[in-house]
Amino acid sequence: MSRSIEQVARMLSEIPYIQAHPGVSVKDVAAVFGVSEAEVVDDVRVAIYCGLPGGFPGELIDVDLDVMDDEKSLYLNNPTPLGRPVRLSGAEAASLQVALMAVRAVADEETVAAIDSLTAKIGRHMPQAVDVRLATGDERVRAVLSHAIRAAQQVELTYDGLARGKTTHPVVDPAEIAVRDGAGYLTAYDVSSLAWRTYRLDRIADARPTGEAARCHEGRPGDDSWRKSLAEGHEVQVVVADRAAWIAEYYPVTGVERLPDGATRVTLRIVDPAWLVRLLLTLGPDVMAVAPDTCWTIAQGLARQALDLYDPLA
Repeated sequence: MSRSIEQVARMLSEIPYIQAHPGVSVKDVAAVFGVSEAEVVDDVRVAIYCGLPGGFPGELIDVDLDVMDDEKSLYLNNPTPLGRPVRLSGAEAASLQVALMAVRAVADEETVAAIDSLTAKIGRHMPQAVDVRLATGDERVRAVLSHAIRAAQQVELTYDGLARGKTTHPVVDPAEIAVRDGAGYLTAYDVSSLAWRTYRLDRIADARPTGEAARCHEGRPGDDSWRKSLAEGHEVQVVVADRAAWIAEYYPVTGVERLPDGATRVTLRIVDPAWLVRLLLTLGPDVMAVAPDTCWTIAQGLARQALDLYDPLA
């Protein structure tokens, strides 16, 4: 993938250069862009499949391949389409608008201003408005975290952890804010546990700079680290009633089976048993079976404790 990205970036400069210098040699183009002649030839052979949306004759870049092969010279036979402004289709404009609004949800103040200007321009060419809603938490907290990342400052979080159902106050060196699956996350190094952690932004109630400088730490997890963690987790099967089958679409699962009685068996991997216990408590009577049943037994015990707190005479 990285080679493809490099090639596209190169072609964006090579094609206008060839257009401005008809008959330029492959050798000269390679020298100008600091690449091999073979790479220039590969780029030109890819260029004939590029052009304006539609892909009809006259809309694609037309290169004289015979002259290139025989004389090692480059000519573009239809430079006219390249001079026309690029126009986004409705689907392309909507996709770009959605992506920009997702970035805006976790961007700093300067970037937000640039995104607002660009989305306003794109919006004028769209038939209807696009609304994007992400779970990114409090705007003030995001501003504190963004500033701390830029200034390399340590912060203390007030974090309402969902899995364990308690509030903690970790001191972290923040590294990055990103959006994944419709939610914002902070990647930070927990200085107490000496490990990298990921925190959901909408569960960070407060962020306070400690006055200490943040340090650089090795071993920062990649974007797919959570997938690797799940792959190493324990496999659990949960049978739920039809109205709770939504969990198969909401959480990463490894298998879904519709049973004859209308129930759904969902197979998933868990890293933290406390997370599963909380999910089972949320689903309540819609849970019909769990295998292995350790977490289900814990959830049933907690549910009974909660019911015992009610005054039977009330």
